[in-house]
Amino acid sequence: MQNPQRDISLVLTTLTTSRNPADLRAAVNKFYTHDASLHHPFRIVEHGKNSRQKILAMYEWYRIISPDTTSNVNAEKSCYFCRGNPALSYSNQPLKVAPSRYTIRIQLQERDKVFYIYSQEEFLHPMDWMNSVLPPLTPLVRFALVFFAFMGVMCSKIWVFSLLLWAKLFGIGSDIQRGQVKWA
Repeated sequence: MQNPQRDISLVLTTLTTSRNPADLRAAVNKFYTHDASLHHPFRIVEHGKNSRQKILAMYEWYRIISPDTTSNVNAEKSCYFCRGNPALSYSNQPLKVAPSRYTIRIQLQERDKVFYIYSQEEFLHPMDWMNSVLPPLTPLVRFALVFFAFMGVMCSKIWVFSLLLWAKLFGIGSDIQRGQVKWA
């Protein structure tokens, strides 16, 4: 990439929507360093020898299980953080897929006045993941998240109440703070 701000949207769209394996291979080889890494919510490819080939294999797997993926990438500022809205449609899935949101963090590396992707990290919320895998269960995931938030609030209130009760029944808990220390 000569101009990352301008090119990153096209690069990510090409990587996620390529239907031709040769185009996908050419894009990965052109835009990733040979020792690049990819961190996804469900898989990690670490920096190392031939890690670019492992990243290519991940994108090929996406292409196989979701050949009709569409993507809308919005790059911001210097393109280190991008938002993507992939519509993954897994083959042989009878249910209509709801849109999901990714936040993609990309670390670029400049070599010979050309920018390459050195590291890619994808963040995906549990509800967005369920939207792309099994949309009818998304309300259950939302309910679970709301329930866990409610439990967190209740636990904090119980903890504060128990501390206040302890202080009321037994004092603050230190002889120095109660003023009962005798100085020699």
